[in-house]
Amino acid sequence: MNYATTKNYGILELGRGGTKMKKYTILALFILLLAACNSPQSTSPAKEEVNEEEEKQQQVEETPNEEVDTEDEKEAELEEETNNPADSNDANTESPTLEEKEPEKKEDPEKELVDLTKKIFAAQNSQDYAFLESVLSKGSKLDKKNNTFTFNNVTYPHKQEFITEKNAGKLEFRYTHENSPDSFIVGYGAIDYENESSFVIDFEFIREDGKWKMNDMDINK
Repeated sequence: MNYATTKNYGILELGRGGTKMKKYTILALFILLLAACNSPQSTSPAKEEVNEEEEKQQQVEETPNEEVDTEDEKEAELEEETNNPADSNDANTESPTLEEKEPEKKEDPEKELVDLTKKIFAAQNSQDYAFLESVLSKGSKLDKKNNTFTFNNVTYPHKQEFITEKNAGKLEFRYTHENSPDSFIVGYGAIDYENESSFVIDFEFIREDGKWKMNDMDINK
């Protein structure tokens, strides 16, 4: 082989080597390009995991606030029920209106005392000593033998015989007078048509131990 042939052969080998280098270079660039294209997809799961962790952390941070809000709402409801107990009661437990309330029965001492004087007159006629003693006040006494009363708890203490139909004639109710809530006067007229005479009988009743008692029976002629 001469020099010229050797030289040409070397140039040919050099050309083949350059072609291989170009191929390797192109292949490397292609691999790098593929790697660059695939890199977002390979990192996306990591980002998703990070996002999930952030959402969990956010839920944990928000949970105490929700519990606090729930407790505040419970306290507000409890306070409202305390301030407005009528709202929490059933409709059946509501207090009745003024129209539904039963009218209060007012005590009528005048009628009671007028009825009591009639019973006292009847007890004197029938000499019912037990009843007469039961209606006498503590400052009054009954003399059964003489059929008389003794009244000591008055301005002018005195004795008074029984008043009956025989010595009084016809009895008629005349008036009542309130001295105080615990003291009443009941007046009766005694009329004797045969003798053409009349007089007034004044009863004084006082309240003792919650009951009306006869404290005086006086004749005004």
